[in-house]
Amino acid sequence: MTKKRVLTLATLMWAGAAPAAGQGLANRHMLEVRMGAWHQVTDHRTDVGPGGITTSVGASGFLGGIAYGFGLRENLGLRITVGAMGASVDTEVAVSGVSSEVAVVTPLLIGLRYYLSGSAPTSPARPFLSGSVGAFVGSQQKTMTGTTVSVEARTEASMGFEAGAGVDVLIGRRFVLSALVAYDVMTDFDQPVGGSENYSGPQISLGFGFLFGGGSS
Repeated sequence: MTKKRVLTLATLMWAGAAPAAGQGLANRHMLEVRMGAWHQVTDHRTDVGPGGITTSVGASGFLGGIAYGFGLRENLGLRITVGAMGASVDTEVAVSGVSSEVAVVTPLLIGLRYYLSGSAPTSPARPFLSGSVGAFVGSQQKTMTGTTVSVEARTEASMGFEAGAGVDVLIGRRFVLSALVAYDVMTDFDQPVGGSENYSGPQISLGFGFLFGGGSS
């Protein structure tokens, strides 16, 4: 793609965002889908195999979720987020049979998104700082197949918070593209989920949101 085409595409994207100027976020609702990646840095994963116990470095994987937002003021929004972090998917083949384990950590968070003073309703780009608190729910299911089939499932919960920064870009009156870099901190699970007691670490994600409701005039 030539530089001229890249410039034309960027101009068209910004032109699509420009009509958002002056629409505002106050008193408006937003539903958003998010996707990204996370990286675990605060704990080691412990796997039990035929040869005994082995320990490896922190994990990383896919992050997804949905969010609801409401504009309390033009520069302050409420956020409720339900996510899913793929903790582990493991399969082990042994003489006694085959076992498979799936573990997922689900953040359930509520918080605020503060738009910086430089982001006015006249601009489609709104940089922000965000903070949320809530629960991190870990779910693990292990299936063992041999002479019989057995399924073991359990759930653990811990408390934590998320702090981040990013930018929302309004496209027209109804749509928002966003980018977020954040760090999640959680307390340890009572028992390991997916071989780990703690999944604290950084994340990066992109979101696509739909705005509805009355805006500020």
